[in-house]
Amino acid sequence: MSIEQGTAFQFLFDQGISGIHDVENDTLFFAMYTTLANISLATVDLQAAIGNELVGASYVAGGVALTTSVIYTPGGANRPAIDFANLIFVNATWGLTAGTAAQGAVIYNNSAGAQLNKVMWVTNFASPLVVDGGNVTIIFPDPTNPAQAMIRITG
Repeated sequence: MSIEQGTAFQFLFDQGISGIHDVENDTLFFAMYTTLANISLATVDLQAAIGNELVGASYVAGGVALTTSVIYTPGGANRPAIDFANLIFVNATWGLTAGTAAQGAVIYNNSAGAQLNKVMWVTNFASPLVVDGGNVTIIFPDPTNPAQAMIRITG
């Protein structure tokens, strides 16, 4: 299967045409998916429609809410960066059998309204994440350094 990395096309349309997302005030979630997931940037829209979400100790269906979404402008007003607090999954266990390792994640909007469950960004972990009773920390890059961004847009 395949998990592409980048900004979901539908999010660009929703934001560019409709302006329905407010990343400073909406409730955004981080949901993880297994090596069996197939997430295409061109077709992904709703988080609930993606199959093969991660199952395991310390992970709940639907993922976890992101906090501290602060928008910085390290490269000027036309190059914003969004920051989230790191996530910690304590005593996590997943990926011990074939097809159950974490391979990627989506950030989606969980706020009521037109933006409900809309996927915004997709990331691929590059290699499957297997853990057996350990802690897993998802570290978001330093938002003041655009070269470290998970998703970079240059122009």
